[in-house]
Amino acid sequence: MHLMIPHAGALDEAARHAFSGLALPNLAAQLARLSPAETWGGDEFSPHPPHQLALAALRGQAEPSAAAWSLNAGPELAWALMTPVHLAVGSDGVDVLPPAALNLSESDAARFAAVLRELWPESEGWQWRLQDATRWAVGHASALDGLHAASIERAAGRPIEPWLPESRVLRRWQNEAQMLLHGHALNAAREAAGELVVNSVWIGDIGRASGSQADVTVDARLTAPLLAGDLAACAWTPGRWLTS
Repeated sequence: MHLMIPHAGALDEAARHAFSGLALPNLAAQLARLSPAETWGGDEFSPHPPHQLALAALRGQAEPSAAAWSLNAGPELAWALMTPVHLAVGSDGVDVLPPAALNLSESDAARFAAVLRELWPESEGWQWRLQDATRWAVGHASALDGLHAASIERAAGRPIEPWLPESRVLRRWQNEAQMLLHGHALNAAREAAGELVVNSVWIGDIGRASGSQADVTVDARLTAPLLAGDLAACAWTPGRWLTS
């Protein structure tokens, strides 16, 4: 049995400072009894976060397929995670704001997804699964094969440029989604209410679940606060786990 805690650390200076003052005696004692066996994710610009690479290795897959894993899907369809996002344009470029910044309700998410189904219609073999307000999965028997894109866990809260897909198909889909969402009545209502508009989607975590189930428990409670840039919550959560 393995225990995996995604985003338990980060390389940027702000995160290192937030974590440096933590007193974690139980964790320190446990780590003193252990030795590293394998390392994943040494490249900070890898399209996949380290825990996804580790999960792929444990499942016997060549590459991660987080969308399919999240559904416990079989290999019949390839799946992608489609995340509604707000792209913020600034003087230094475009940032992908964390999905939580949208404050999107599940009912509003369902309305936006209904709009976007026009681009990925069920009549053309697409399947949709709305897991929660900001985690939508789309699947297809062939249209996603061979497409590669960065995980939303890499792009969220960062400048968009390093994470844009090379695939013309993915870029075209993103552009078409942006045009469909621009000026839409749903966004006009959000803007009038003082909420961020949903002006794009992020398509990533693509693949088929081709490997076996892994004997691993994933505790992902740190993922949401880290993607949201809430380093105080990130620092407090492991302290709550590991000092008592």
